Amino acid sequence: HKQNFPIPTGLQFVSDTMAAKGLIFLEAKSSILYEQLHPRILSGKREPCEITFNDFDDVMFKILCSPETPNIVQVHIAMRSVPELRKLGAQELLDKLFPSMETSPVDGFDYALQFDCDNIPGDASQFLTAVSELRRHLAGGLLNRAFDSLLAKTSANDPVVSVSYRRSESMFVCPSASKVVVIYQIDFSDLTDRALARVYLQEFVEAQRAARTSPPVNYSKEPPGELSSLGLIASSDTAGFISFALEERHVSGNGKEKAITLLQGFRNYLHYHIKCSKTYLHMRMRKRVAGWMLILNRALPEVEGDKKTAAGKTFARK
Repeated sequence: HKQNFPIPTGLQFVSDTMAAKGLIFLEAKSSILYEQLHPRILSGKREPCEITFNDFDDVMFKILCSPETPNIVQVHIAMRSVPELRKLGAQELLDKLFPSMETSPVDGFDYALQFDCDNIPGDASQFLTAVSELRRHLAGGLLNRAFDSLLAKTSANDPVVSVSYRRSESMFVCPSASKVVVIYQIDFSDLTDRALARVYLQEFVEAQRAARTSPPVNYSKEPPGELSSLGLIASSDTAGFISFALEERHVSGNGKEKAITLLQGFRNYLHYHIKCSKTYLHMRMRKRVAGWMLILNRALPEVEGDKKTAAGKTFARK
């Protein structure tokens, strides 16, 4: 059977962080991919299928199981700049997580995995999570290599790397001896989204001043100094550039995986909260209009009836 899914709306969140800070972070995994693979990997479901659906950043997935071998699952992904990402560190991470599982993608897709549900390597739950985070591994391989180089104290001579992750937006990774600066070029086609994005990005800078242990954050409409060698030209048609400077203490131990997850999902995090803000504003406006309409309805003048004399005769004023 074939199914086509829209971009997921039932998003799941990191509940502990949301409860502690009042913030919402989108999960790194694809919820639809996780839900479709869960019964096959953990519950023994063996049925042929062909499922195609979309995710953030123009990413598309396809799950294939043939009638002849329903235990064999192929997961295909179409994503921008996959060849560049694989050369810049994603291939190393994928080979480590999915050894000997890469297969040829079907037409229209850029990378594919194939695995046997009857012979899952290691812990099945961890494998399911890893496959559902395939997009995160492709996008985060570049960051993983940069942070490993920083921890190994070999990042001083690494070049500045840029990757186009959306049609008019890029991510830049600028290594140095003491830190790795990750820069996002942010743009929105909608003028309202662009204005709200500038407010949010500036708020990141203000919030960082109160959190002394967090990575330094900088926002500007001009390309930051770390990108001077690339000759970028500032444009008033973009929301600007936001940079995060991560030092060794930020990526030591478990901090590295958390930093990769949050950084690679930053643009989607920003986009989600802009949409939530617009929804909230629209709800407030609709509520205010409803209140005004109620007041206007109450302010309608009363219609005067016929006047009567003491004798009971009616007359009309002229």
